Amino acid sequence: MKRLFILGAISSAAMLSPCWAATNLNSSTSNTYRLIYDTEIVRSAQASALLAGLERLGPADEARLKRWLPANFKKHGVQGDRIKKIVFLPASKARKRITVIFLKDANDETQALAVSDEGASGPKKPGTQKN
Repeated sequence: MKRLFILGAISSAAMLSPCWAATNLNSSTSNTYRLIYDTEIVRSAQASALLAGLERLGPADEARLKRWLPANFKKHGVQGDRIKKIVFLPASKARKRITVIFLKDANDETQALAVSDEGASGPKKPGTQKN
């Protein structure tokens, strides 16, 4: 019985470790903006509120967004100190919306950029959604 318990504990730990290490990035869109965020630092309702505020702001350049976002985090319930890096991708022919990426860990930028590629073929990584 003891061996069975140890084997079960080891197999459970092996299955959970990749899940624990994965970053859960979600995506929400509006007419002008696309917001990609780690679900540990921004909730869906907060992302929706930020997107509504960004829509009222209208299309903006990176400098204006760098001022607007931190000034509005508290208003929308986002703990800005948990966001370690913000990446801005301007709209283009390939990217129809201005993309803003909130990262909890700067090392997740590559994964976030892959999620942000609207034109990429094939399914996105698990844990991503479009609203």
